[in-house]
Amino acid sequence: MILSNEGIKNALEDGALEISPAPDETQYTTSAIDLFLGDEFHVWDEQRLKFDGFIPHLDLSQQTFGKTARAFLVPLRKQDDGSVVFPPFRDHLWHILAITRERVHLNRNFKLAARVEGRSSLARIGIMVHLTAPTIHAGFNGKITLEMINFSPFYLKLVPNKTRICQLIIEQLASEPTREINTTFQGQTLPSGEKK
Repeated sequence: MILSNEGIKNALEDGALEISPAPDETQYTTSAIDLFLGDEFHVWDEQRLKFDGFIPHLDLSQQTFGKTARAFLVPLRKQDDGSVVFPPFRDHLWHILAITRERVHLNRNFKLAARVEGRSSLARIGIMVHLTAPTIHAGFNGKITLEMINFSPFYLKLVPNKTRICQLIIEQLASEPTREINTTFQGQTLPSGEKK
């Protein structure tokens, strides 16, 4: 079952769900809540990945994201006003890891999970906000990392704390989880999964 705007408000009041900073009325749709873009952006370091004689080879059965991130992710340089210019994929073959402004906590005792999805107005322009990982598991507590690709023909200006970048759909689980959440991303405040 997906929670309506009133269901989301009730979950916030009951402590089943925490969103910080608290959403204002304009962030609610009938069955989701909009989240804003945070102010941290990371990209894969092209200098470490592109040089003569080097072919990046990553064995997915051996790597952990944390080690790979520490070795190859770097903060994306911001404009003087704090924004980021996101080039079209055709011009730069990379994606941006960004993070939401809001910290989200899904209290596992209340049987809630969520999905992060793009907003249709941005999708129609050509921006994808997550690649294949929309699920926010019961018990998660942290900011949400967004794996973004710009498929539009435009260079897009991303403005932290002002750009509504995604929507969060809150779902009621059919039964209570029988285990604690097991993720290295619990408590993350950076797109790399790390905590500041």
